[in-house]
Amino acid sequence: MPGVPELAEWLKGVRGEEADLTSYRLSRSLDAQEGVTAPAAGGLFYGERWREAFIGMKDGVLVGEPGTDPEAVVADARLIRARSKEARVSLPAPHMLDLKDDYIGDEEEFSETVAGAYARLAREMRDAGVRGHVLVADTADPIELEVLASRKILFYPRSPGEFDLELLLEYQGDLVLPAKDLSRAPDLMERFRVRRLILLDAREEDLAAATAFADPDMLDVGGYCEDGCPEYWKRLLDRAFVTR
Repeated sequence: MPGVPELAEWLKGVRGEEADLTSYRLSRSLDAQEGVTAPAAGGLFYGERWREAFIGMKDGVLVGEPGTDPEAVVADARLIRARSKEARVSLPAPHMLDLKDDYIGDEEEFSETVAGAYARLAREMRDAGVRGHVLVADTADPIELEVLASRKILFYPRSPGEFDLELLLEYQGDLVLPAKDLSRAPDLMERFRVRRLILLDAREEDLAAATAFADPDMLDVGGYCEDGCPEYWKRLLDRAFVTR
């Protein structure tokens, strides 16, 4: 957590804007990704903001008529847009918020309701200027994928080796793999319509190997670091290219 002097200095730069500790963390997450073509502000911590935006919830339990209050996330979107026109927003997928139902009484309908609320909040943020969203996921949930997966919302498998990538690719055209698992890509790309191959923590030799079966134009280098990590992003940028 930032010290009081650091936070006070940051607040001077956002006078006239709605800002709190979450806003600060969003801003700092973008600062750490300086130079990244498509940065993603946020991380797992940003899920709490979305929990607070759900109407009818009390302590993570749905107890009344569900709805959304987008005011805070729209303010976040404006702050992010002011700092980067290319930024996405990263947050946990719905199943990672551990929300419970004590109102609807049907598990599937509850999941659809939460996913629908996510879709509405994401659209509000896009309307306010962010480019899209990255949902960090532990499992491939069919309802979430059906409702949310799109060119504007990317599901990011936090542990690809344990994730049902086949189910994910039925809904999503982006294949996200650690560079060390590149050998899995040809089979998956043959069986599914993959629009983009995102290699995590890739080096030049990984990208060169990928061009044996993928067009260079469909290759992207990605990364994941939860707490800012400016040195991590700098190292990734230093090696994120492929000779054509």
